[in-house]
Formats: sequence, C-alpha cells, structure tokens
Amino acid sequence: MTSRAVRLQAPKTLRQSTFDLVKRSMLDGEYLSGQILSANSLAAELGISNSPVREALMDLTSLGLVEVVRNRGFRVRQMTEQDRQEVLEMRRIVEVSTMERLTERGVSDDELTIADGLAHDFVSLLREERVRDHLDADHRFHMYLIGLLGNSRISQTVENLRDQTRICGAFVDIPLDTLQTCADEHLDLIDALRSRDRLLVRSLMERQLEFAAARGALTHGGGDAAAPLAVPLRADTATIPR
Repeated sequence: MTSRAVRLQAPKTLRQSTFDLVKRSMLDGEYLSGQILSANSLAAELGISNSPVREALMDLTSLGLVEVVRNRGFRVRQMTEQDRQEVLEMRRIVEVSTMERLTERGVSDDELTIADGLAHDFVSLLREERVRDHLDADHRFHMYLIGLLGNSRISQTVENLRDQTRICGAFVDIPLDTLQTCADEHLDLIDALRSRDRLLVRSLMERQLEFAAARGALTHGGGDAAAPLAVPLRADTATIPR
C-alpha cells in the first residue's frame, strides 16, 4: 500500500483513524476480497503501535468487513453467493421500507434541494472513468435520503450493508448507459418523493437494488467467492495524527 493518510479531525483517536483508513482502502479496492492484513505491517507503515491497528481491525471484524484468520492475522471478508444474497435481501427489507416511510412522512423543499444537488453531483461524474467516484456519489445520495428519517440505527445498518455490497462487487466496469440509467432514477426518485408517490418510490428503490445485485453478480460468475477487479485509484496523501 502506498503512503497515504487521511485528513482527520483532532478528536479522532488512533484507533478510529486507522479504522477509517483501512475501511477506505477496502472500499476503494486497494485491499481486495480475501487479502490478508497484518496488524504488525500496517502499524509499521503508519508509524504507530500495534494496539490501535489491532483494535481497528477487530472493529472492522464486528461489522463483517474483515475476518480473523488463525495464525495469519486478518483477512478482507470473502463474500460467498449466499452471503451476497443475504446482504441484498436485508437491503431490500430495510432500504425500501425506510424510503416508503420517508415518503409518507414527507420531505421538505429544502431537503429535496439538497438531494437534487447530490443527484446532480452523480450526473456530473458520468463521463469520468473512476468507478470509486461514481460509487461515492451514489452512496452520498442514498445515505442522505436514508438519514432524513432520523433513525441512526437504520442509517448505520444501511451503511454497513452497502459497504459489504461494495467490497463484494464494486470494481467491475460499469457501462456508461447503466450509469446514465442510475442517474436518471436518482432524479426520478426525487420527483417521486416530492409528489409523495409511495409506489413509485418503492419501484425505483427496487430497481436501484437490482443494479447493485447485477454489479455484484459479475464478480461471482465463477464460484462462491471472487475478488473484485482493482481499478486505478486517485493518489491520496494524508497522515495518521499522533
């Protein structure tokens, strides 16, 4: 792993800073599914003691993103086809119903304006070739809407499930027409929320999850677990604060 660091707020501990860095590296494809992570090597690279690194890796284990490997350390979680289907089923149950409840509650004009800005951020990236940027923009859009319900536990659950989906199948090539369809559906979703059309919101959310399912399936065509394909990543430079 190249020298990177995360620009972090002062209150963050070394444990949290390391957690953020390792999680970001997994989401970006720098650490691939099935890759062994050594707490000792990471600590040496970051110039910190082993303890916060090991604690951060255990935190990632509790989220299902990393697993402990006896006598070897830690490993980026390998998602079987059953794992993938279970995660997607959970997402359908939680995300779709949350958006239906949000529709019933109603979304203010100010909230819709913010959502519209996030949707157009995704549109502006359509001709970029960075899968990570597309996925980040999609994540920000959906997590903003989920967060409007004001239930932190739902937000945390959805974020964790989306992270697992991303690690499972984030780095396949995504055709431009697929990205355009996704962008159009973001805008359609905002219109459906504005008109409080619950059935249309449900339909659009189910289609968004079908997109996630299809993307993950591309990495599972040859067996139970397959590593995602790495893509060129933007160079990051930041440091773990002492």
